[in-house]
Amino acid sequence: MITRGIFFRHVLREMGACTLGVGVVLLVVLATYQLSFVLGRAADGQVPGTMVPELALLALRTSLLVILPFALLLGVVASLGRLYHDNEITAAQSCGVPGALLFAAAGVVTAVAALLAFWAAFIDGPQAARHAVAMRTEAQRSAVVRQLVPGSFRSLGQGVTLYFGAIAGDGSLQDVFLQRQLPDDIATTQVVVARSARQQLAAGGDSLLVELNDGSSYEGRPGAADWRTARFSSQQFSIALPGGSLRGPPRVDGLGTGELLRSGEPRQIAEAHWRLAWVIAVIVLGLVAVPLGRLRPGQGRYARVPWAVLLFALYAGLLTAGRTMLGRGELPLAAGLWWVHAAAAASGCWLLRARS
Repeated sequence: MITRGIFFRHVLREMGACTLGVGVVLLVVLATYQLSFVLGRAADGQVPGTMVPELALLALRTSLLVILPFALLLGVVASLGRLYHDNEITAAQSCGVPGALLFAAAGVVTAVAALLAFWAAFIDGPQAARHAVAMRTEAQRSAVVRQLVPGSFRSLGQGVTLYFGAIAGDGSLQDVFLQRQLPDDIATTQVVVARSARQQLAAGGDSLLVELNDGSSYEGRPGAADWRTARFSSQQFSIALPGGSLRGPPRVDGLGTGELLRSGEPRQIAEAHWRLAWVIAVIVLGLVAVPLGRLRPGQGRYARVPWAVLLFALYAGLLTAGRTMLGRGELPLAAGLWWVHAAAAASGCWLLRARS
């Protein structure tokens, strides 16, 4: 019993350390990709540079759900490959340690990974998705303000055109020209010439607040002679900005699970199945990794890693295809993605029988 306990802790430590190491490497690779992707958006002017780190982190949090089963599968297979290659498992089994102990150790690591996957799927992932959508929408709304440059006429939407000659050290606009249609009478045009102006986004982000100082206002209908002229020391009004919206169909990854299940729409039901599928995938792959990681005498310690990568690629591909078909109504909603898990579990049973 003492030998079994020592060996169990040794295997558990090996699986846990290897899984953690693989997970960190995958996170670094994915973080690099997400950072470069968001930097590309910032270079195109879609998002401000100050949002880049946070948007990259949010994208990484939404991708954690897919990383976990892959890291677990590779970690368990790679750790078993080392133990088999160094004949540690063979020596332990010759001392009477049962093979079920390997499943027990993998089960502990899998349970921890499954809890983390559940948290990422149903709690943190949707929150990160909602926050990312809100930030990108705000960035689109404020893009008009970021694109204001001295010496050029800029349309702010809804018949508003702004021009200014320079930006002072305190951030105010100098030598301002503004033309707009009045909200209560769109046939009437207002032209404002001011020495300086200050602008900022409203609290809701849906309008631009402009305060003009020391200027003149001209109101009238183009072609008519009854224009009204007024001098002012300060004048303030708001300009409605175009509503920010992301391209493509409405996002469902930020909705709560209860809202998804109550909707009854195929896309939202498919999203609920998708979240649950990755939690189940952690459990299935964590246990399938034990027979998959078994080596024959003379095989290299990483001989089973390519097979693990292929298995995950097929698993993830079937889950993605199933989610797409569910969202389009091409599969019965009751079927969900259970058939993918059944196929993966069946492959695990086949491996167990073939290697027993």
